[in-house]
Amino acid sequence: MTQRFIPSTLTAALTLLLLSACGESDIEGIEQRELDAAQRAVASAEQDVENPGAEPDVGAANNPGIDMDKLELLFSDEFNGSSINSAKWVTAQQWGPDLVINDELQYYVDTQSNPDFGYNPFSFDGESLIISAVETPVNLSAVANNQPYLSGVLSSAGKFEMTHGYIEARMDFPEGTGLWPAFWMLSADFEALKPQLFIAEGNGAIPESIFHNYNYHDANGNLRSPGQWQVTDETFSEGFHILGVSWKSDELLFYIDGIPRYRIIGENVPNQAMYLIANLAVGGVWTGSPDAATPSPAKLKIDYIRAYRHIDN
Repeated sequence: MTQRFIPSTLTAALTLLLLSACGESDIEGIEQRELDAAQRAVASAEQDVENPGAEPDVGAANNPGIDMDKLELLFSDEFNGSSINSAKWVTAQQWGPDLVINDELQYYVDTQSNPDFGYNPFSFDGESLIISAVETPVNLSAVANNQPYLSGVLSSAGKFEMTHGYIEARMDFPEGTGLWPAFWMLSADFEALKPQLFIAEGNGAIPESIFHNYNYHDANGNLRSPGQWQVTDETFSEGFHILGVSWKSDELLFYIDGIPRYRIIGENVPNQAMYLIANLAVGGVWTGSPDAATPSPAKLKIDYIRAYRHIDN
């Protein structure tokens, strides 16, 4: 077991969450981990791409496991500009930069609220956003809450929230001990189930693996989770991969590169508004601390983030 803190923004108290890695299922209902039939169907499907060398259109069927004709785009950031779009993102967690959670070692630089901080973790290469984590310079240590690393987070809290749909990002996770990139969603009000949907997380020491998870609270306030699910493929350590989840009222179906990898169904699937988060944490209860071989800067690259609603054709 590892421990994970997700603070409530509505109360003064902190909520202690236990992240299970033992694979036990507490979801009320059926949890189906083996998706052989679905994967065979995806493997046999043919993708019709008229111009494979062109950049994919936002609505194009560039993901072989997803029927894009049954989706309507709600939110998209292609990160082709040169700055963070403040109409879509905030550069801080809801609980602020000074609260240390999960024993993490980074300080998230809020470039929107403090543009003159002295370090900007966000950069653009014309096609993607890069979040870079570095060791904290001595002259910034005091203003960085004495955290040994600086990094960045994007959150759509207060900008975009959704209930049900298909959420997808194309990301390149960094390799290196102690690096903890994540693409996830958090309950907007953090009430009732207080759901936390971890679409994809990486552990830089295990670059060939991507992890899925879902946490919620039962009626007694106890944390429940089916357990962190690990998907391993040698290709995951190389370049960009499409990370997604199809979220319906009674089902969570996680995808990597268009292939369904993990499915959870039951009455405790979230049915409340949630917002998007993408971040590069350093250190923590799950990944441990960086070592001498961990790159600095460490870079999480994000090609795009998109969110759709399901439609009936």
